[in-house]
Amino acid sequence: MNSAWLTCIVSRGGVVGGKRCIHRSTSLNFAAPVGQELTGFDFLKSNKEKPVVALQREEYPEWVDTLAQPLKTLAELKKMEFEDATDRERMRYLVLGRRKLIKDNNLEGK
Repeated sequence: MNSAWLTCIVSRGGVVGGKRCIHRSTSLNFAAPVGQELTGFDFLKSNKEKPVVALQREEYPEWVDTLAQPLKTLAELKKMEFEDATDRERMRYLVLGRRKLIKDNNLEGK
C-alpha cells in the first residue's frame, strides 16, 4: 500500500485527505496518498509558500504512533499504584480528579 497513515487528532477543524476532524479527541485513521497536500497544517507564516504533504510511513518519527494511543481513564488511573505511574499519568490523574470534583460540586449546587 503506497499511502501514509495519519491520525486526525492534531487540532479541531483540521482537514486530512478532504475529511474534517470533528473534535480534538477524535481518533480516526485516514489513508493519505504519499505526496498529497494536507490542508489545515500550514499555520506557520514561514511555511506559506511550501505546502505540507503526506510522507512515507517510515519518514515519520516513532513518537507519531503514540498520538493515536488512547489515554487512561480516571478509573484506570485510580487502580494503579502511585509508584508505578509515570509523571504524565500522575498529572493526568490530578487533572481528571479535579475535573470530576468540579462537576460533582456543580451538580450539587443545582
